[in-house]
Amino acid sequence: MPFFRGLLTRKKLFSSASAERRKKEHDCYLQNGSRVLEELLALCDGNCRIPIRYFSAIEINNAIKHSKTTIMKLDKVDMVMGSLDNRPVLVRFNKFCLSRNIHRDIAITAQMSHLKNVLRLVGCCLEFEQPVMVYQYVGAITLSDLLFKKVNLNRKSLCWGNRLRVARDVASAIVFLHTEFSTPIIHRNIKPSNVIIDEKSGAAKILDFSLSISLPPGELEVVDIVCGTYGYIAPENIASGISTQKTDVYSFGVLLFELLIGKKVYDIMDLVVDSINSEETIDFGEDAKSNTEEGNSMDRVDTANSKETTDFKNVPTNYSVDHYIKEGNVLDIVDATILEEHGIEIQQQLKDFSDLARKCIAENGDDRPYMIHVARELSRIEKCFRALSLG
Repeated sequence: MPFFRGLLTRKKLFSSASAERRKKEHDCYLQNGSRVLEELLALCDGNCRIPIRYFSAIEINNAIKHSKTTIMKLDKVDMVMGSLDNRPVLVRFNKFCLSRNIHRDIAITAQMSHLKNVLRLVGCCLEFEQPVMVYQYVGAITLSDLLFKKVNLNRKSLCWGNRLRVARDVASAIVFLHTEFSTPIIHRNIKPSNVIIDEKSGAAKILDFSLSISLPPGELEVVDIVCGTYGYIAPENIASGISTQKTDVYSFGVLLFELLIGKKVYDIMDLVVDSINSEETIDFGEDAKSNTEEGNSMDRVDTANSKETTDFKNVPTNYSVDHYIKEGNVLDIVDATILEEHGIEIQQQLKDFSDLARKCIAENGDDRPYMIHVARELSRIEKCFRALSLG
């Protein structure tokens, strides 16, 4: 008899825990669902098609139950391979971060998933405290790993033609953000670790719109908390929290510069700060501090905890190019992998690319081009390279 009493007690406890879990999932569903709907209405003015599926917590848990490792470690994100309907998918689990709006990320990604240069969103689950996003599976590597972790890497994946394609693909996605919604959307966190490269097609796909913000109707700027990743934040955003289309241009200019030199501007800036008072020139030929994970020291700058921001307010934010690279010496700073393949025959393209990066990271936002003009110049440079290759 005691055995049956114990069995009944365990069944009651299990039933109670199961009911509590279901209630928590239901509460999360209602809270997250209302916020996603709110973002969709604000984003698309009520006129939107949502080509995504809804998955329950049980489906998500079943999808990843045989996954043993995280296949991609992104900024505050774990990307796990799973299986739904007998098809491989990427399941993204988001860690809580006050500055990040996962609901907005779902809404924006849903409206951009038809683009080949955005990681396609299959669906989402709102029954967890932090919503889970499910993407179409692609065998991929982050642009950050591709550029900065070169051990045992296929050199062809870093060729000049592929770097031009990556730049064009990312630029195209940003142009869509700035021009194809009812009001422009500012990404605010453009960097190599938010870009993945499809290992099969070579296409660059942008992801993570959780820091994005829309400009108010009829306005050219919006003032909000300072956010982004150290080294990629525009000076006007650091100074006053202003976000415009030109702040994305600045971040993209830093990304262009990293594509050109094959090093992290984050590391270069650390070296610059150490030597700025003595006006020493950085030696781009030596590896900067290596094996530093992008964004670890400062994933987000905010006004409540801004030691890094204070340190850099009085330093010209475009010094990494203009202060330390003299006009016409692009061959001295370009990634050696590019020169090993092409030599000096693409010197003019490298100079044009470097000049474009300089324009993008101009200290004054008004002096930067719009993304649509940046994209056109990149297309021109790429066409020149193709013509040279055919010739």
